[in-house]
Amino acid sequence: MSRHTSPYELYAKFVLETLYADRYGTLLLRDRPDLQTADGACGVEVTSVNGEAFERLVTEIAASKPCQAPSDRILELCAKCGIEYHAWRTFVINPLPAAGFLEPFRKKLRKLNAGYDFLGRYDLFMYSDRHTLEDYELEPLLASLCEENRAPISYLYVYIDAGGRLVCFDLARGAFEVCSTRELRRKLPPDP
Repeated sequence: MSRHTSPYELYAKFVLETLYADRYGTLLLRDRPDLQTADGACGVEVTSVNGEAFERLVTEIAASKPCQAPSDRILELCAKCGIEYHAWRTFVINPLPAAGFLEPFRKKLRKLNAGYDFLGRYDLFMYSDRHTLEDYELEPLLASLCEENRAPISYLYVYIDAGGRLVCFDLARGAFEVCSTRELRRKLPPDP
């Protein structure tokens, strides 16, 4: 299947196959949803919650020359993202609270119910460099996700990767577990 594969999909595939091999085995890169088990029993939709402006900013910074003063475009994107500019190539990213995952969750749930491939179960993997997952935020976030997850087709597991932590929310049981992803990021396979 010829389609654009995002780095987030490759990252989610690696993380889920490594941490939850018994749940997924080998995941295939597909579309609608992005990752699917070989037997078609499960699909995982993958999304970045960084925001379009943040993604453009990262691209602009990566394309800029080292030790160059930031362009007006970079400063404009910094302002849109709530990032303070202090000196050449020094940016302070103000983290966003975990509640920022709710709106992307709602959007993905609506899309899921608008016509994805028929599979036995659906899961969601959300990634962000901008959000925190502080311990005190996890219980309220779980309660909110369970409350929002009321649709004819709903998610069973929601994975949120932020701040070097992966939280697996089991929406059917109303429980969650936390794993570190710092070591996993060091073990990422090289790009093909």
